[in-house]
Amino acid sequence: MSEFTEQKELIHWFRQTYPQYEKCTRLSLNGVNLGKNAGRLINQFKSQGAVMGEADLFFAIPSGEYHGLFIEMKDFGKKTTEIQDKYLKRMSELGYLSEICIGAEHAKKVIGGYLD
Repeated sequence: MSEFTEQKELIHWFRQTYPQYEKCTRLSLNGVNLGKNAGRLINQFKSQGAVMGEADLFFAIPSGEYHGLFIEMKDFGKKTTEIQDKYLKRMSELGYLSEICIGAEHAKKVIGGYLD
């Protein structure tokens, strides 16, 4: 499955499993396919606060010692970029759990461990 399909499956599962947190997720706009308006929209997003390397998903739910959870979704066999690694490291330094997940099943385990 593609990263898009895996992420879609994950969000569907999350909303079914944790309905009390349905409004606590945020999708990064970095990976969105913007088509022919990409250049203009990317500049607009950056001027409104978009950050290079931002994780794909953010769960604004404190748990234990953490302020929230950042997840970078990856297709099987793909790796994060240096910019993504730096972003996740910085979020960890600031008190967030930051994880790289290979597929929806991996992300489900991370979220379950984080929230349960």
